[in-house]
Amino acid sequence: MPSDRPKPYYQVIDGVPRCPFMTPESLRDGLDFVPASGDVFQVSYPKSGTHWVQYIIQLILRNGEPLSSYEDFMKNAAFVEYVPGPRNYKPSNPVRTLLTHLPLRQENINPEAKYVYVARNPWDCCVSLYHQVKDMSIFRFEDGTFDDFLEAFLEGDLSYGDYFKHVVGGYSLKNEPNLFFVTYEELKKNPRGTVLRLARFIGERYGDMLETDGAEGKKLVDIIIERSGPENMRKIMALNLAEHHDAKVNERLKELDVSSKVAHGGNSKCHNFVRKAKVGGWKECFSPDQLRRMEATIAENTHGSDVMGLWSDIRQEAMRVCERV
Repeated sequence: MPSDRPKPYYQVIDGVPRCPFMTPESLRDGLDFVPASGDVFQVSYPKSGTHWVQYIIQLILRNGEPLSSYEDFMKNAAFVEYVPGPRNYKPSNPVRTLLTHLPLRQENINPEAKYVYVARNPWDCCVSLYHQVKDMSIFRFEDGTFDDFLEAFLEGDLSYGDYFKHVVGGYSLKNEPNLFFVTYEELKKNPRGTVLRLARFIGERYGDMLETDGAEGKKLVDIIIERSGPENMRKIMALNLAEHHDAKVNERLKELDVSSKVAHGGNSKCHNFVRKAKVGGWKECFSPDQLRRMEATIAENTHGSDVMGLWSDIRQEAMRVCERV
């Protein structure tokens, strides 16, 4: 049962906790959305590497040509639960890419579309999401502690629901021929190999462009990796909380009047999605007791799935910390 402790604010739409940025109209459009044939549809729980992977996809589609702003980025990557009428979305890139933080459901899968599922270990995902909700006024959690947030995360009492159900569901579809499953940690450890696999998945022409063009292909991979690195991403992934290119989203932003505590670039109307962008940040936040609570929730919520094998090294390290105290 959800506790009475402080937790990030969410709204309830049709009886379900939802992100306060959404409108009922945009959410229902997102829930009903089925990608068209040829679409690349990216799915992830929040703070799992969503923008990172999407920017890599866009760099692949643009032959390494960078984007100049977050607005340009989002013109080519619509979040289906935030932008009303995603079926009508038309990007300038040669392949239509869309994103969602909603769980991937079998009934929303088009065998002629392509899906990219991005997963991140629960410890780092929890820490990263904590910092995001602390920063943005819309979540009303400025004074909340990490322990308060952890409790909500473990209970699945957040605007995007239960992390474990989301990831276990995505992982269960990893062998579908039209789904590319990747972890944040894999991309950190082997960016070149992951970029090459992702390009090939998006389309043979993109795989050929990076793999068979000799020195030019290698150079392009290097460019994609460099331009999608944290330092470059910070320059681009700055969300303007004051205005948006979509008229309905812009209207929603004006209504909500959201501000950023960190105030990227000294602007309280600017939130940057890139913080530390590293693996292992959880070690700076979790106490041994908190790690034990996380482990108990993992054991309960992933029973019957081998999904945690993706992060067996991190799990073992967390358990060693518990045992030392």
